Amino acid sequence: MDVNSLEIGATYYRIAFADVAQTMPSIEPLVYAGVNIFNLPSGRSDKYYFQDAVSVVKFGLGIQLGQEVQPAAETSDLSPTSHEGRVYSAHEAREIGEVIVDLQALAIEINCTLKRAKELRFPKLSKAKGKWV
Repeated sequence: MDVNSLEIGATYYRIAFADVAQTMPSIEPLVYAGVNIFNLPSGRSDKYYFQDAVSVVKFGLGIQLGQEVQPAAETSDLSPTSHEGRVYSAHEAREIGEVIVDLQALAIEINCTLKRAKELRFPKLSKAKGKWV
């Protein structure tokens, strides 16, 4: 999977791990919104934007109209009662296929994670040493 296979409106998954051994995954569904949908300073690399699944369900997928992101259909970016809005995350091309994956790659990654966890006898998290600033 690479940036050329991304499809606006399709769901992808951001994978992160709680441990260095990568045995404890965190998986977040994200919906692809487009490339460089916000103003990009010149000389910078492309940014691929994903909208979190919760705000897609609440407000719909935002689309680019001119220089600002507008609602697709007749939804509002903000809830009139709570002022919650769409949440976007930007990713670089090198992250697509590694940090951001499709469902098929997610299944493979989960199987690899399970194998690592079994080999390490399902480790548990412990308090990190050192200073946290």
